[in-house]
Amino acid sequence: MGRTPAYSQRGQPVSRDAKIAVSMGCRKLHGWRKDSATVSSLPDCALIVPTFGRPVEMVRLLNAVRALEDAPGEVIVVDGSPDDSVNDAVWRWADNRELPFNLVYIKSPPGLTRQRNVGLDACEREFLFFLDDDCLPLPGYFQSIRNVFTRDQAGEVGAVRGFLTDCVERTVPLLWKIRFALGIVPRGRPGKYHPCGTSGTWNGVAPFHGTLEVDVLAGGASAYRRDVFRNHRFSEFFYGYAQGEDFEMALRIGKEWKLLICGDARVEHRHAESGRPDGIRRGRMAARNRYFIWKRHSPSPGLLNRFRFWADHLLMIIYYTASFVIRPYRVYPLGFAIGT
Repeated sequence: MGRTPAYSQRGQPVSRDAKIAVSMGCRKLHGWRKDSATVSSLPDCALIVPTFGRPVEMVRLLNAVRALEDAPGEVIVVDGSPDDSVNDAVWRWADNRELPFNLVYIKSPPGLTRQRNVGLDACEREFLFFLDDDCLPLPGYFQSIRNVFTRDQAGEVGAVRGFLTDCVERTVPLLWKIRFALGIVPRGRPGKYHPCGTSGTWNGVAPFHGTLEVDVLAGGASAYRRDVFRNHRFSEFFYGYAQGEDFEMALRIGKEWKLLICGDARVEHRHAESGRPDGIRRGRMAARNRYFIWKRHSPSPGLLNRFRFWADHLLMIIYYTASFVIRPYRVYPLGFAIGT
């Protein structure tokens, strides 16, 4: 395409048009790769990043990973964007730059869980990390999580999530305070999934060292043993942008594996607005997906938890409608209420 090709470790040109075939039914997906100029400190680890229409955030994440001493051996960018903005940005960034990891770019049909599954098919490493494109891992992130896996001699830990540092400075949101005050959501440790379909909030939780056991993961900052995917995939019921897909996956694999959060694996989430659906679509999607997860993983919740589940949705409709009434120049809350 008129650009100087990148070069592999063996000195062979790596064309932007190099085809990477990934199993996805009868479809072959295309992309390119650039091999590392050095030997990674974590050769058995890979980072898979699904992205959609966020070239700036994607390059920022690649810069952050490149600067780490514990960078994984491979980074796979799975791009569902309708245009070539991410492709062009990643190509320009990687061209003529030495990398501490193999960089693989794959053009994929859009959909968060679909793109994650594509990344799985393109990777053979032992420990698979997933980060959202608007997350930035802090030094020691990959090594800390890998240590949790390797120290687990019994092989019981199937997945580990990172600790999102941006939650520390946040106070408990007003909506959650109302939920607690009305008893719609039971109090308890964050990360525990309740039969009423909620799991608590991490806002205001102080940083800690070591690990804690959890029921649900944060899909935007988590890692898995490859053995987990012998029997499981990310559910494509959660098509498109998706919300709650990480909860459903965690509750499913948690029946066979231990799930942990590692307080030493810290990651910063710089919330990006681009690539997200509008309020109506997101409200509808959140309610639909939450109902699906609740019915699948709380088949006999009891009368109290049924009441809590539906009362929580009614509360959200009232809360977001009121937010619009107070600030009518912000239409997103009204859309979210309508969608719910």
